[in-house]
Amino acid sequence: MTVSIPHSRILTVGTGAIGAYYTWRIQQSGNCTVTAVCRSNYEQVKAKGIEIQTTAWGEGPHVFRPDHVVKSVPRETYDYIVVCMKALPDVYSISDIIAPAVEESPNAAIVLIQNGIGIENPVKARFPRNPILSTVAYIGVTQNELGVVYHSGPVQRLVMGLFEPIEGVDAPLTLQIFGNRCKQGGIETIVSDDIQNYRWQKLVWNGAMNPICILSDLWTVSNVLADDKYKAMAYITKSEIVALAEALGYRMPETLVQTSMTTSTKLAPGYKASMVVDLEEGRPLETEVILTNPIRIAESHNLLHLIPTWYKLYNDLVKYLEDRKTNTKL
Repeated sequence: MTVSIPHSRILTVGTGAIGAYYTWRIQQSGNCTVTAVCRSNYEQVKAKGIEIQTTAWGEGPHVFRPDHVVKSVPRETYDYIVVCMKALPDVYSISDIIAPAVEESPNAAIVLIQNGIGIENPVKARFPRNPILSTVAYIGVTQNELGVVYHSGPVQRLVMGLFEPIEGVDAPLTLQIFGNRCKQGGIETIVSDDIQNYRWQKLVWNGAMNPICILSDLWTVSNVLADDKYKAMAYITKSEIVALAEALGYRMPETLVQTSMTTSTKLAPGYKASMVVDLEEGRPLETEVILTNPIRIAESHNLLHLIPTWYKLYNDLVKYLEDRKTNTKL
């Protein structure tokens, strides 16, 4: 059954590379009003929009111009509140940040386009009556300079699903409408009944490549794959994460590890895992949701024996970051 797409009021919170690219494409679906929350890039976006450098949509220039640009989350009504901020629960509360809009929007869906495991629980606890559309992004985008987003390669996929059903709320329809809007905007979109499975699939790459890129001191993905020792470590670590996911009941594709390795080779030569970029820029890292949360789950299920390499990488990274922080203060 085809579901018509009504006019939507969309708020994007976190208009960095991911938020800018996907909101640009959603805006292209038409029949919507887009408000973008911008902080460090507010003046740039307000004046000139955001340039999107991509070959996925033919010759540019491509410029994303939100209908409204604001510095903080407005106390206004929206249909979709799209969160593209990094998941950093030890630094800030996503629920606190989006509260002004959610409190004015009792029927709004909260779309979490974020990495990691366990990101939905704090939002669900704070806003139990708002549908949560848990969403995994597969895309290589960076914002190396203010107001310019670079898209590496052709991939621009979103996989989304309902976190939990809500009694008396037609959350599946809300999900379907948003999925259709994304498709209409040209985004490769998958609507799944098992979104947590996809979160664990995405974790296979993020959980392995982020700590290895940092601890190897090789920084870029291509450098890691060019080194036999660390390439083998990446393969082993990804295999361990798959084994953990399977033990927790998430059936992983048989070719997932090899596909992940192959996909990595197709990234641009200088492409860096997200934690590497954050480390270089002096920003907090998403260690809590990409590493700590899943490893705590493994520990609570007595499954640490399945992830010896990954567990060591995690502890080594924690020590590395602590030492780096201490040395910085000296």
